[in-house]
Amino acid sequence: GLTPETLLLKIREFEDTLGLHTPAARPYLRFVEVDHCGPWYRENEKSLGKEAAVASVQRTLAACIQAGYSAFHIDCSFAPPDGVLMEESSRIGMTADLFEFTEQERTRNGLPPVSYEIGTEETAGASVSVEHFAASTQSLLAELRKRNLPDPTFVVGRTGAKIEMLENVGGFDYTAASALPKAARDAGIGFKEHNADYLSTAILSLHKDYGITCANVGPSFAAAQTGALLEIARMVDSAGRRSDLYSIMSRAVLEHAPFAKWLRAGDTWTAGALTTMPAELRAVTTVAGHYVYFDEEVRAAVAELFNVVKEIGILADPEEYVAAAVRSAIMRYVDAFNLRGSTTRILRQLREDSGSQR
Repeated sequence: GLTPETLLLKIREFEDTLGLHTPAARPYLRFVEVDHCGPWYRENEKSLGKEAAVASVQRTLAACIQAGYSAFHIDCSFAPPDGVLMEESSRIGMTADLFEFTEQERTRNGLPPVSYEIGTEETAGASVSVEHFAASTQSLLAELRKRNLPDPTFVVGRTGAKIEMLENVGGFDYTAASALPKAARDAGIGFKEHNADYLSTAILSLHKDYGITCANVGPSFAAAQTGALLEIARMVDSAGRRSDLYSIMSRAVLEHAPFAKWLRAGDTWTAGALTTMPAELRAVTTVAGHYVYFDEEVRAAVAELFNVVKEIGILADPEEYVAAAVRSAIMRYVDAFNLRGSTTRILRQLREDSGSQR
């Protein structure tokens, strides 16, 4: 039920609880982006006509601009419904139109510059040819520059990665991971890899050498959080005190979460079938549990679990146990991308840039 505005409010409230805006706070930056903002991305908009689909995207862009988002992924790569023709030239024109709309909204609201990301292709699965990627990127950049619009910060490309359940099954394409970032650099922008979840630490460590500017990751962090919660529930059960968290969360996942999108190719598990498949249901709950964190019953079960844990002394701080699991998952990427100390470096560069402009 969050809107862009209320999401930003929640983020700011959380920042305040951590003292991130006090004089004694460590260096801190907030960078909020709307991902995959384009027509026909949402499941409930797959059948919309072109005009209605674009209007929906414009409403989202306007709301995110007004809320104070920092970046926008304008992604026109998703397949339209039957009867709507979208050739590559049409996608490029639509992307430029949405760029232009966003910039007009930003200017109208008197807001500072924002960053942009472009998607010229579907983001998961086999890598695209370097020639097609380079030509498509250059064509889009030419259209943006013709309209005096800002260059995007980076362009999305496929390196073969694809997520199914708790695995990256796509097969990392080392040639694409080297060649596509070079094509992006030649165009003057960065390269972003999608679906970097569950890649091995060894593969992640190659990213900075390949020149991959950034990588999209997130589902694995959510799985780490849910997994930690369910592990605490196991601890309570082992101590002789029953926790209802798993039964409540798994039921909520089957009733409300879009778990089918994460299933492996060939898996046809339905909600009804999963109720008789205990091992598979636990895996699906781990993968999709984050969709139901705000379910009232789930929230109450988590609160009760933490109270019991503290009462019987299994963990002094169950919240920190969960946070540590997520932090560990995040730090794999921080180290692979050499990001320790990056906030300080970015803030220093921003100050220098601001001083030179004055």
